[in-house]
Amino acid sequence: MAEGGESVEHVAQLIRNANRVVVFSGAGMSAESGISTFRQPEVGVWANKLGLAYFGTPFGWWATPGRAWKTYLHYFRNPIARAKPNAGHLALAELEKLLQKDGKQLYIITQNVDGLHQRAGSSTVFELHGTVYRHVCSKNKHPHEYEIDPVGLDDSDYDPETDEFFNPKKPPRCSHENCSSYLRPDAVLFTESLPNDAWDGAYMAMSPLNDEDVLLVIGTSGVVYPAASIPENAAKRKQTKIIEINPERSALTSTIEASGGIYLQATSAVILPEIVRACTDFERKKEKD
Repeated sequence: MAEGGESVEHVAQLIRNANRVVVFSGAGMSAESGISTFRQPEVGVWANKLGLAYFGTPFGWWATPGRAWKTYLHYFRNPIARAKPNAGHLALAELEKLLQKDGKQLYIITQNVDGLHQRAGSSTVFELHGTVYRHVCSKNKHPHEYEIDPVGLDDSDYDPETDEFFNPKKPPRCSHENCSSYLRPDAVLFTESLPNDAWDGAYMAMSPLNDEDVLLVIGTSGVVYPAASIPENAAKRKQTKIIEINPERSALTSTIEASGGIYLQATSAVILPEIVRACTDFERKKEKD
């Protein structure tokens, strides 16, 4: 489960002793919710080259908006809408509450657009690659007024299967005057820059980290830039204690280990609940002492 003999208890102690914990999550975080990762051979979203061409680029949405909308719904939005937060998402939300009792903070920086962190109960999430819960027009990026708040979504009567906004036969259009271009998700497509507000939020979360704090790097391949530069630069500067959780070594693992960080070979849905339970036990022991 863990390379280098590192124990869950040791990781939990590092987290409980930290004043600030930052999570950097990638597609692997949501894999156990049934959402395929982007680059996994054969099953990853971008393994479908037509999907990449039609809804993965601004050109696809401009040239063939109807096809882009149908492809987006089939391969991307609908699987996300049917997914539920997994044990890893829920554990991070529980960890945030645990830290808040001591006046400490937990921030999540995610590459994912699925809103599962918020649906699980995490309160401060910076979405580097946008979200499928908002839409903008493909011509001017006018924000559309129909927006779904992922917070509390699973406790509501919202039914993603009957939401007419996502009708595959009727791509929605911009409601701004003199526009009426087709809508697309408010997510970062290939060739596009990251949203400034999310990038600024990530900087705000990361910049105060010091060697007494913890950065959890979870389920990322470490090859998608500029997002991957966030944990990479922290490791190169030996800015803070870094713990990577991944079933397989990533492009960041060697750099993290060289900085003195820890690599736990496990999926987040398996090991994060164990870590949070150990954090809770650690707190109880402190109270008894």
